[in-house]
Amino acid sequence: MTSILHAILSLSLLHADSGAARPTHWSFRKPVRPPVPKVKNVAWVRNPLDAFILSRLESKGLAPSHEAGRRTLLRRVTFDLTGLPPTPQEIDSFVGDRSTKAYEKVVKRLLASPRFGERWGQHWLDVVRYGETNGYEHDGERPQAWRYRDYVIEALNRDEPYDQFLTDQIAGDLVAPNDFNKRVATGFLRAGPQHLTGGNQDADLNRQEWLTEATTGIGNAALGLTVGCARCHDHKYDPIPQADYYRLQAFFSAADNSEYKSVTPDEQKAYDAKVKAYKDKLKPIEDQIAVIEKPYRAKLRAKRMATLPPEYKEALAVESGKRNAKQKELAGEAGVQLNVSWDEALKALNPDDRARRTALRVQLHKLELEEPEPIRTAMGVSDVLKPVPVMHILERGDPHVPGKVVAAGFPAAIASQDPSLPAAQAPPALGRVALAQWLTRPDHPLTARVMVNRIWHYCFGKGIVETPNDFGLNGKRPSNQELLDWLATSFAAPAADRSPTAESGLPSSLIPHPSSLACGWSVKSMLELIVTSSAYRQSSDYDAVKAGVDPDNRLLWHMNRKRLDGEAIRDSVLFCSGQINLQMGGPWIKVPLEPEVVDTIFTESEPDNLWPVDPNPRQHARRTIYLHRKRNVRLPMLAAFDQPDMMSSCAARGQSVHALQSLILVNSDFMQAQSREMVNRLINEVPKDKSLRIKRLFTITIGRIPSAREFSKTQQFLKDQAAIKRGQPAGPSAGGVPRRARTDQFAAWTDLCLAMLNLNEFIYVQ
Repeated sequence: MTSILHAILSLSLLHADSGAARPTHWSFRKPVRPPVPKVKNVAWVRNPLDAFILSRLESKGLAPSHEAGRRTLLRRVTFDLTGLPPTPQEIDSFVGDRSTKAYEKVVKRLLASPRFGERWGQHWLDVVRYGETNGYEHDGERPQAWRYRDYVIEALNRDEPYDQFLTDQIAGDLVAPNDFNKRVATGFLRAGPQHLTGGNQDADLNRQEWLTEATTGIGNAALGLTVGCARCHDHKYDPIPQADYYRLQAFFSAADNSEYKSVTPDEQKAYDAKVKAYKDKLKPIEDQIAVIEKPYRAKLRAKRMATLPPEYKEALAVESGKRNAKQKELAGEAGVQLNVSWDEALKALNPDDRARRTALRVQLHKLELEEPEPIRTAMGVSDVLKPVPVMHILERGDPHVPGKVVAAGFPAAIASQDPSLPAAQAPPALGRVALAQWLTRPDHPLTARVMVNRIWHYCFGKGIVETPNDFGLNGKRPSNQELLDWLATSFAAPAADRSPTAESGLPSSLIPHPSSLACGWSVKSMLELIVTSSAYRQSSDYDAVKAGVDPDNRLLWHMNRKRLDGEAIRDSVLFCSGQINLQMGGPWIKVPLEPEVVDTIFTESEPDNLWPVDPNPRQHARRTIYLHRKRNVRLPMLAAFDQPDMMSSCAARGQSVHALQSLILVNSDFMQAQSREMVNRLINEVPKDKSLRIKRLFTITIGRIPSAREFSKTQQFLKDQAAIKRGQPAGPSAGGVPRRARTDQFAAWTDLCLAMLNLNEFIYVQ
């Protein structure tokens, strides 16, 4: 009852006076840098964030866990920073390096790796619900959307300051109109789904959906608030009245989708010539297909015409130029109903005509591989609407029921907290630039907090605020607000702007370089601070006594175990088999789909047309971030391991455990093929000594050598499996293994590799 009364009182305070906000919620007040707490066990503190953790532990009579072993720690930090396991050479180098800064050298190497941007780019793409198709029923492709993915990876690799990173994505076209990459960056505002379909369109509804997606993207990614809940009415929990929601939308009043091309007249002329030559090759085949389909289409159209209501037939009977407004409307609707789609025509063909058509389609697909590379296009947004539409508060969010006119402005609950922040009601003159400048103020109550919390979440498996997209009243309270505020103020502070010893009261020998305490919006600096801390280096060992005091590990008395996500599992399998293709960037890759997926999605159609697989098998082994992100078709392995649906922002992936995951890891063609490739790798690297080969396999997959018991059981497993396989037919060549080499021994080693890739120790990071 007490909690209910508290909630009612909070809401009454927040929404009193028709939305005039008087919030007391912690996240709406700008962060103030707290003093670093004094602790007893000073020796455990490597940098100030450790003092915040240790202070809470000591207050509960708890001590942190011991430091993880070197192999465990290397595997952990390598996965966290690159999404891949360490190589055997990297393990040996780190284990053998006895210098006091051995681990710090590893961290710097990983942060400098191009693999860093690929891993952390994936996290950002989750948050902005990035997909390469529009979603909904048609799910049409966005041919050059991949450029935004490459922009994110490149920006993270060069450690672009987060304030600039955010500014470019919100207003890059306004900041630098002639900079192609900044134009690409604005793809952030259209990264989510968009309902595009044929037929009659409701322009007002489509426009409002576009504005909703843009506003929701800002609310989720930058503010960490569920601002979208105020679209139809005042927010039920947070001090965001409906008027503030539409003031925020007003920043995007002039903006719309934009395809920015950076091309000279000569380049355009050359491209047009290539396209014409290409189409000239396609036309004879397309004409033959049209001839085959024509009588079937005519028959289907005639059948539909017979069922049309009389008013539609009468409208069609009138010459198009002589139709009145109503007749034009009816004729348009009739045209939609009479249209025969390609798959309907395909179903109607008799077997002989279908076979002829299929043969022609095969020729067509081969020619399609010669399609000219499209002109470089930035798929972003720009202020193209003139005059700029007026923004209204919409009754119940309905674009057909406009209410009071509002100007662009900042949410009052945030802007009213500090007189130095811009007034909420003052309409900014610079549109999206003003919004970006406001969001990236070092003293903004939310921006730095939200981002450092995301970084913490991906390092520890749980954020200081466990609801990374909801810092409002309905979200979780921070487990350590002082730590969060210290991190946020460090993140947004100009680099090398603070004296570390002056504020901490800790021995100078235990304080890192000043630049790591004032990051200047550097994501890499913040990560370096976190992963070099004693808190991050703790063992993940369980302690029942400590768990009795803090069962959810909110005090961080040990490291959380983390399961690899689907992308990291697939990438790691390819990495361990030696097949991974580390080529970076470029257009998306379509890999072969499982037969059951094809049968389910492309039934009675032509999967080679709807899902043309990249003809180069080496491209199929690219990192998962480069595979085609189709919202309505996800790879079974990724879907089983909780890949987001790309329709809404995902700040924290789920970690489900179910039987389908094991079935995919054991039975899928991908896992079977990579297990065979791993045997090839082992034979190549350790051709004769089977004992060393077993040790090599353990090191490649789980980063350590086997215990004596594990070694013995592995040897027995190989012997037993070889006996089982002996006498079975070798079968066709597979996975690059010649038929003559597919012996019972090879099959046994394949099963062993598959078993290693299914170990809990491979799927989870300690």
